[in-house]
Amino acid sequence: MKLFENKRSTYINRYITLSQVVFFLLIGILLFRVTHISFETVFLKLNIIFLFMLGLAMIPLIQTLNIKFPNYEIICDFFIISVYIIVSIMFLIKEQGELSKIVLLMPVIIMALKYGVSMAYLAAGFSTVSLFVVGVFSGFNSADFDIMYIGIFLLLAWLLGNMTETEHNIRKELERLATHDGLTDIYNHRSFQNILDLELEKAKNENNKVSLILLDIDYFKFYNDAYGHQEGDKVLQKLAQLLTDTVGNKGYCARYGGEEFAVILPGFNINEAKEVGEQIREVFESYKFPGTNVFPDGKLTASIGVAEYPLNADTKEKLIKKTDEALYRAKFVSKNRVESYYSVFDELSLFLKEDEKELFNSISAFTMVINAKDSYTYGHSLRVMELAKNLSLRMDLNNDLIQEISFGALLHDIGKIEISREILNKPNKLNSLEWDIFRQHPIWGAEIIAPLKSLKGVKEIILYHHENYDGTGYPEGISGNNIPIGAKILRIVDSYDAMTTDRPYKVAFSLDQALEELDRYSGSHYDPYILAEFKIMMRELQMVGIK
Repeated sequence: MKLFENKRSTYINRYITLSQVVFFLLIGILLFRVTHISFETVFLKLNIIFLFMLGLAMIPLIQTLNIKFPNYEIICDFFIISVYIIVSIMFLIKEQGELSKIVLLMPVIIMALKYGVSMAYLAAGFSTVSLFVVGVFSGFNSADFDIMYIGIFLLLAWLLGNMTETEHNIRKELERLATHDGLTDIYNHRSFQNILDLELEKAKNENNKVSLILLDIDYFKFYNDAYGHQEGDKVLQKLAQLLTDTVGNKGYCARYGGEEFAVILPGFNINEAKEVGEQIREVFESYKFPGTNVFPDGKLTASIGVAEYPLNADTKEKLIKKTDEALYRAKFVSKNRVESYYSVFDELSLFLKEDEKELFNSISAFTMVINAKDSYTYGHSLRVMELAKNLSLRMDLNNDLIQEISFGALLHDIGKIEISREILNKPNKLNSLEWDIFRQHPIWGAEIIAPLKSLKGVKEIILYHHENYDGTGYPEGISGNNIPIGAKILRIVDSYDAMTTDRPYKVAFSLDQALEELDRYSGSHYDPYILAEFKIMMRELQMVGIK
C-alpha cells in the first residue's frame, strides 16, 4: 500500500537530505582551503558564511516543497547533484589529488539508494563527465586513475542500485501479503479498515463524501456443499476479479469476510454508489459460473447494501453498521437486489408527537432485541412490510392507510419480545402451554405501542393480524368486516412469507405450493377478494423474476 511506501520514502529522504547537507559542508570547507580565501575582515567572513549557510538551507527546502507535477522530485535531486558536481569540479581543479576524487561517489550513492540502478547509472555518468572536465584542466596526467574511478562509479551504481531495487521488490511483496487477501488477491479486511479510516478523514477535511458498499453472495453455502470448498474458492476468486473489473479506479475493493465483499467509493453519493452496486449485481448475475443449477434461481446472485458518509453516518463504525443494515434488508426481503440505507423507524418517527418520540426510540430498540433472539423475525417483518405495502398500493388504498399498514407490518411481531428464545427457536411443534404463550404476542405488541396515540391504526393492525375471516382466529375471534383491512392484508402476506421461508421444523414451500395452500383457506382464514388480488400480484412478480 502507498501508506507504507510513503513512510519509507519519508525516512530515506530525511537521511539523504542530511547526508547532502553534510557533504556540501565538507566540500565547501575543502573549497575554501584550496582557493586560499583570506578572511581579513569580520564583515567578509560573516557574509561568506551567511551565503554558504543559505545555500545549504536550500537543499532540505527544495526536498520538502510539495509541488505537484511529474518527476518533480527527480528534477530537484538532479539540480542538487548538478550544484554539487560544479562545486566538486572547482575543488578538484585546485586540489589535483587522486584521493580527493572520492567526493564524486556521493551522487552515485544518493541516486542508487533512492531510485535504483537506472538513476544510479545516470549519476555515474555525471561523475564521469566531471572527471573528464577535471582531466582537461590537468592535462589528463592521471587517466589510469580516472578509468579506475569510472569503474568504481559503475560498480557502485550496479551494486547499490540492485540492492535498492531488490529490497523494494521484497518489501512490496511482503506488503502485498500483509494487505491483500490470500485467496482473492484484493484488499483484506484489515486493509479495508485502514483505507476507510484514511478516506473518511480525507472526506472530513475536504468536506466531501464517501459511500460504502457491502455485498453478500446469496445461497453460497449450497455451492460449497454441492461441489466442495475448493470449487467454491475458485468462484470467489472469479467474483473478486469481476468486482475489481467493474469498479475499476472508482474505488477500493476488499474481501470483508467469507463470501462478503466491500467497496469503498470516495466522492460518491448514495445514489451514484447504488448505480455502481446495480452494475456489480448485474455482472454477477449474468456471468455463467459452472454448476449454478444448485442455486434456487439457477444463477449466482448477490445482495447488496449501500450507505453514505456523512448523509447516513458520521463515523466509520456507524457507516459500516448502516451499510450492513441495508445489506440485511436486501438479503432478507428478497435477495438479488441493491438496497440503499434508510431507516423505516426514522420515517415512522415523523408521524409522532414530540412527547412520543422518546418512547418510540425504546420500541425501535426492542426490534434489535427480537433480532438477537430470533433473526427470522426481523427478516420476516421486512419482507412482510414490502409485500403488504405493494398489495396496499395495488388495491389503491389511501396514503395514510398504506403508511399504517406498512408500519403495522414492520412492527406486527414486536410482542415476541415477551416470548423466550427457547420457544421462538424451538425446532419442533409447540406444546399446548407454549402455544398459549405464543398466541399472546398480538396483545403484547398492541400494548407496547398503545401509549403512542399517533399510531392508533397501527395498534389495531398488530392486535388483529392473526384474526381469521370466519372468526376462528385469535386473540378476540372477530370476523369479516369487523377485522380492519390492514389486519386482513397482513394475515395473508404474513402466512405467505411463513410458508415460503425455511424454518427449523419445515422446508419452505414454492410459490405455487404457497398459493395453493392459501387458496384452501380462502373465505375461512383469508378475505377472498384480498387473496385474489394478492395471487395476481405474486404471479406478476413471478413473471418479471421477483419472487
